[in-house]
Amino acid sequence: MSIKTFYHHYLILVLILITANTYCQNLESENDTTTQVPFFTQDFLSGYRAGVKLVSAPFSFDEEDWLITGSVMTAITIAYLLDKDDRSFWQKNHSTTLDRTADVGKFYGEITNAALISGSLYLGGKIIGNKNIGVTSRILLEGLFFTGLTTTLIKTIAGRSRPYAEEGYNRFKLFQTETAHTSFPSGHVTVAFTLSTILSSIINNDYATIGLYALAASTVMQRLYSDNHWLSDTVLSASIGYFIGKAVVKFDDNSNENDLCVNAYYIPTGVGVSFLYSLH
Repeated sequence: MSIKTFYHHYLILVLILITANTYCQNLESENDTTTQVPFFTQDFLSGYRAGVKLVSAPFSFDEEDWLITGSVMTAITIAYLLDKDDRSFWQKNHSTTLDRTADVGKFYGEITNAALISGSLYLGGKIIGNKNIGVTSRILLEGLFFTGLTTTLIKTIAGRSRPYAEEGYNRFKLFQTETAHTSFPSGHVTVAFTLSTILSSIINNDYATIGLYALAASTVMQRLYSDNHWLSDTVLSASIGYFIGKAVVKFDDNSNENDLCVNAYYIPTGVGVSFLYSLH
């Protein structure tokens, strides 16, 4: 990817995050006086408490949560049975248009890009004293950290061979760190769905949600198209990004204040609770 293309994509992601902040500011209540930017220590404690809630969530699963978990496992199993045929499909279908779409998807799912942009906005929010930017970027960083940790642990333990290794879709060698044997799940897809889920929850706009998940879908396509992952890898990754993304929005310390714009509705999350979003 050229430097020009890199900055073009970088600008697109920055505009997405700025749009989220502007949209929230326009919806803020005139009576809201909670505008103080959280200190670094408050951010750290918020992340710590969110992590504790994430780890303990499975112990409070109810019937609906187990049903969702079972549905996700079923989807992964079905995808696993389709892995070989899916790979064959993508190997036979390459084009210039798909190449370009794949470039966008790869960029959107790069953890370095996501961390750079989220981190830059986080520090920028502190410097200019903008709470919306500060809290939004904090939630993004929390989400990227927890999903990244989860993905890395599963990758290492599962030790699944990537498609290009030509060892088959059912080749698992436990406790691997070599790139060729860390296919399950996909880190890029996890990053993409984490970003899209958190931002769509905060922006709460149908058009933005469609656009954000379209970007995440392009990342799924790129990982399959480039022969880096099996279909079942991406299904698990999307689930991790989605459910943990929803969780960190709820578990963040500012989720009960009027500084995030999310309308009230119930969402089954699969992480132990059904979240009530009553933010605006």
